[in-house]
Amino acid sequence: MSYLKSTFVFLFVLQLSACAWLESVGLNSAKFGIAGESAAVAKPPSDQRAYRYTVLENGLKVLLISDAGADKAAASLDVNVGSRQDPENYQGLAHFLEHMLFLGTEKYPEAGSYQAFITAHGGSHNAFTSFEDTNYFFDISADSLEPALDQFAQFFVAPLFNAEYVGREVNAVNSEYRARIKDDRRRELAVFKAQVNPAHPFAKFSVGNLQTLHSDNEAALREQLLAFYQRNYSANIMALTVIGRESLDELEAMVRPKFSGVANRERQLDAIVAPLFKAGDLPRWINIQPVQNRRSLSVNFPVPDAEPHWRSKPLNYIGNILGHEGEGSLLSVLKSKGWADGLSAGESLNYQGGAMFGIEVALTEVGLKHADEIVALIYQNIAQLRAQGVERWRFAEQAGLAIQGFLFRAQPAPINDVVQLSMAMQKYPAAEVMRAPYLMDDYQPELLAEFLAAMRPDNSFITLVAPGVKPTIDIPRYQVGYSKRPITQGELAAWASGSSKALTLPAKNNFVASDFSLKRGRGESKPVPVPSAAPIELWLNTDDIFELPKAKLYLQLATEKASSDAESLAKTEMWLRMVKDQLNELTYPAQLAGLDFDLDVDWRGIEISIGGFNQKQGELLAQILAALKSPAWQENRFARLQAQRLRQFENAVKQSPYQQLIAELPRMLNHENPGLAAHEAATRKLTMAGVAAHAKAVLESVQLRMLLDGNFDQQDAQQLAKLVTKVLPVKPSPTKPMQHISQLSETNTLREIAAEHDDSAALLYLQSAETGKQARVAMGLTAQILSADFYHQLRTRKQLGYVVSASVYPQREVGGLIFLVQSSVVDAATLQAEINQYVKDWLAAGVDEATFRQHKASLLKRLAEQPENLWEAAGRHWQDLLENYAEFDSREQLVQALNALSYDDWLAAAKRDLGATSQRGVLLYAAGKWPNHLPVGKPVQSAEEFKANLPAYSFK
Repeated sequence: MSYLKSTFVFLFVLQLSACAWLESVGLNSAKFGIAGESAAVAKPPSDQRAYRYTVLENGLKVLLISDAGADKAAASLDVNVGSRQDPENYQGLAHFLEHMLFLGTEKYPEAGSYQAFITAHGGSHNAFTSFEDTNYFFDISADSLEPALDQFAQFFVAPLFNAEYVGREVNAVNSEYRARIKDDRRRELAVFKAQVNPAHPFAKFSVGNLQTLHSDNEAALREQLLAFYQRNYSANIMALTVIGRESLDELEAMVRPKFSGVANRERQLDAIVAPLFKAGDLPRWINIQPVQNRRSLSVNFPVPDAEPHWRSKPLNYIGNILGHEGEGSLLSVLKSKGWADGLSAGESLNYQGGAMFGIEVALTEVGLKHADEIVALIYQNIAQLRAQGVERWRFAEQAGLAIQGFLFRAQPAPINDVVQLSMAMQKYPAAEVMRAPYLMDDYQPELLAEFLAAMRPDNSFITLVAPGVKPTIDIPRYQVGYSKRPITQGELAAWASGSSKALTLPAKNNFVASDFSLKRGRGESKPVPVPSAAPIELWLNTDDIFELPKAKLYLQLATEKASSDAESLAKTEMWLRMVKDQLNELTYPAQLAGLDFDLDVDWRGIEISIGGFNQKQGELLAQILAALKSPAWQENRFARLQAQRLRQFENAVKQSPYQQLIAELPRMLNHENPGLAAHEAATRKLTMAGVAAHAKAVLESVQLRMLLDGNFDQQDAQQLAKLVTKVLPVKPSPTKPMQHISQLSETNTLREIAAEHDDSAALLYLQSAETGKQARVAMGLTAQILSADFYHQLRTRKQLGYVVSASVYPQREVGGLIFLVQSSVVDAATLQAEINQYVKDWLAAGVDEATFRQHKASLLKRLAEQPENLWEAAGRHWQDLLENYAEFDSREQLVQALNALSYDDWLAAAKRDLGATSQRGVLLYAAGKWPNHLPVGKPVQSAEEFKANLPAYSFK
């Protein structure tokens, strides 16, 4: 597949051009408001919001979006400055500044006030630092935008950068670095940075740690911080996007005075002129020893900067063809030889002045032995594209689907939208900030040839990642070893001259939709049952809200046989993996044409889901069902997929400690979810014959349930139901599966996870003593009230670690709460003590009724929020159907329960569920480098042991 995600993966059947396609299906760009005055922001026809682009007197670019029906407001400010600007002797400074900016301003000096305000008003916030950008963003209840913006703006007007927080926050940066020290992608990046031209700013260490930020001299670090801010944080290289329910005039009146105070220091950013690699550095082959059991081979090429050619998108075009997964593709050929599990292609690095394009292959164990042959095939595929693939119809195909993707764009959540748009304003003309990522209206074959000409064997940076390679060079910062493999002139010549008859370029895509007419619903917004002669429970919601020619189809094959124990779950998983792999070549064009599908298994049985343009969903469903019923049982495919699954189990225990604790918790609570060791053992014992027999038995007795949500009508629903029951003429199962959730006792239970990491970690899960809606909302309200303070106390003030959070964790009707910390500075016993002390102090300090009312009102607004798009709406409906809310009113019931929750009742529940003597909880922990400093409690050795000794709540 392409590195470039669905927004950029465009293939469409066209003979002449994107404009010709638009006319052929009755769509005209002017008709849909995507051509016109340059001052207007081009937007899709389904987008009913109002837009205004303006530039403040200080040069700050602003995009205002008025959405009268919005439940959530959001804002993002992008600074066109990142780790590229780090001083050589203070690497990581841009990232450190991002951390410090949250810790108080002249107008709002309290360090945790911004986070507390956002949380108290139903919002979230974050920031990130990249090579050329630093982006700050938040969302919040729509009626609280103005005060949130006032606090947000002060980050860029008058931050304090208090000296008292310098030492604390540099420890947080160091903890962030330490938390990912065994992340293979970070380690591979460290090796890459060691290879590039030292004069290129990408060679710098962007994260930062105690050493590079000189934590032993806090005064000097603060001076550097202030100088960096004064030099680089300038209004003329900032872009702000704000979404609110207010009118455009009201939004501008809100934004202009708040952000006009941002200083314009007239910062100018020149393109990077130093080459990424010095003359003579390429070709180069690097072997890297990974932490996880993974094998990958990548070939990357430095290429010109593609950003100025955004109307042609040469790297998108090349990546879409080389990353294709259909018949005759590079991946298809590699899979047929048993050498690869996956492949991706596309732009792997971009910066102002240059870029890199790469092809990465996920290798099998057999494929590792054929690395040179795979490299040769990559060059042969590029040569084939160079000779045959630069064709107008191929470009038009991609361009047409690009426009289609824009015209029928599903509106993302506001917080995602503002981040994308604020960054887009740094790249594209104001009128094109929404459309530019999709636009391909300038076919330049000579430009494509120029980029392809750079993709030569002698201009290659090759990386092989595999266990067992022999490192000769170490990078201590990430504890990674690597070696350089010489490349001979004979190898270069052989790679450049070969050819493969098996490789073919993609054919035209026959899965593209051409019918974009909209079905009319009943004016309601929830599914209704549809009568069907077939033995299937059928539900339909014809959408009248989002008005897109798209839909979501869910089909459940409910049966206990699919996952009653570790063995049956492993067999069902392997069966579905076989089916998906078999379908990949056939369905990949469908995915490129806007149709996604998935096959999954859980305690209820098997679930099929399809999403995208509704016109071709029936064709895709027929293919999925046929393969599910009669897979092509091939031993080589089975062996490859089984080995791939076993590697996933092996790698699961090498993830960061906090990730392993989060993954282990549902295994402790859900009786139908087997422990990791049991699941792996069952997978290891599988045979293809056993899986085939299991698949046949599962399909003999299931209950069928289907939901169609979106641009379907009753006739569509009945036809699809008929298709399902024709392909799967099943005998209905007499019983429905049941879910069992552990009912915890008042015992301090411990479960150690043996993570291969120096950091310690602790996750405390507390379960409500009562079940039902009121217990759930009480626990949810508790989480909202204390989450920001827990983060501030344990991360900002005490600096226990980078990963610190408290959040609600409901399981059906069982309320729950988790406290999570990962630390590089203290042991798990200390983390347990700190979490327990925090809970004790929080209960002792109490929460007044006014705070309770404020957070209750905020949570009520969050529960009442409407879906942002068709996919979220369909997901809610399906979840309600699965959990037996026939009126699709689970949220309404939670709102009713929260409205009925009094201050006294909530306080009593909080004291009961969080009190030291009445807690029903379990502590999961990783000891890290402190194996002799362990938490206190009753240990259990496995999830099975834990669940075997507990009663369970039961749910259908």
